[in-house]
Amino acid sequence: MNRIYADFNATTPMGRACQEGMEAAIRYWGNPSSSHAHGRQANEIIEESRRRVAAAAQVNPTELVFTSGGSEANALALLGSYFATQSTFRLLTLSVEHSSVLDTARFLENQGVPVDHIPVGIQGSMDLEQFRKQVDQFRPSLVSVMAANNETGVIFPLKEIFQICRERKILLHTDAVQAFGKLPPAQWNFCDLVTLTGHKIFGPKGIGALVVKKGVPMVATHFGGAQEIKRRGGTENVLGILGFGKACQELPTPEELKHLAHLRDRFEKGLLETLTGVHLNGADVPRIPNTSSIRFEGIPSEVLLGALDLDGISVSAGSACSSGSITPSHVLLAMGLGKQAAKESLRFSWGKTTTPEEIDTVLQVVVKHVNRIQERKRRI
Repeated sequence: MNRIYADFNATTPMGRACQEGMEAAIRYWGNPSSSHAHGRQANEIIEESRRRVAAAAQVNPTELVFTSGGSEANALALLGSYFATQSTFRLLTLSVEHSSVLDTARFLENQGVPVDHIPVGIQGSMDLEQFRKQVDQFRPSLVSVMAANNETGVIFPLKEIFQICRERKILLHTDAVQAFGKLPPAQWNFCDLVTLTGHKIFGPKGIGALVVKKGVPMVATHFGGAQEIKRRGGTENVLGILGFGKACQELPTPEELKHLAHLRDRFEKGLLETLTGVHLNGADVPRIPNTSSIRFEGIPSEVLLGALDLDGISVSAGSACSSGSITPSHVLLAMGLGKQAAKESLRFSWGKTTTPEEIDTVLQVVVKHVNRIQERKRRI
């Protein structure tokens, strides 16, 4: 069976440059902290890769702290900021953030840290005027707002948020994991703290980065060495860092992203025009060009997901799967969907290798199964 992959927001396959670069670099096995030739070779790989990632994000290489991935970078942004200020720390974050942010926020709250959450509307976007009032009332020291949501693809107005924060001398962190490679860096790289990762841009898993702008207070949460200018201790993942840098050389062009948005729109249009009881989550607000969160009314997401999987199509539920059960997505619940409705969504996320033929095939198979399930329900 020739499977079709439509889950690029979960992870991406490694690109050719990434694979070839990592294979060639296996022979450079020295510890980058060692001063001898083997160590210097490994260190040169890290610093060259740092320059490549920084160039792709359009930030200063000295601002880049390599981590084990986006989740660690998010935790470092929040915990490192907390440890730097301690008793004065107050956190305001978005209600639809990735779990690595929300779980870290919950941990801080359990330590007695004041934490508040920014609500979103039915389209998954936030109200800037309401945000301004919430900031003035809550008085956070750090605001954390993702650049784009991983489930719905909804883009958040970081420039306006940054201006509100800057006027009040509040630091702004953004999780740009889903935006990197899909939105121009100028839409998110001005934030004080920026989270990136490798495996969403056709790089390897297990490598990410936190951009820490000059002058932003940050205390390390990993100890054991002076690596990353004492911002993240531990022997560096040389191969992963190299793969991350190589992947940054093959980011989609604006033309490729425009084509990807065209394919996504073609898929959505086909579903909405062919089927009844289909709803697009985040339909009327800006989204990244590859993501569709679709609710199929009355059809549990695990039923449709399983049927597509058996037909060779890989997608994600719009909720977290655990031990075969479906838990309603916190993102969709925060948008105002009821528990049952939140269990009826699938996420289709496309990548630069997606073809028009794949889009058409997925559309046909989805229509086939939805019609079959709806017909069966009518007979019961």
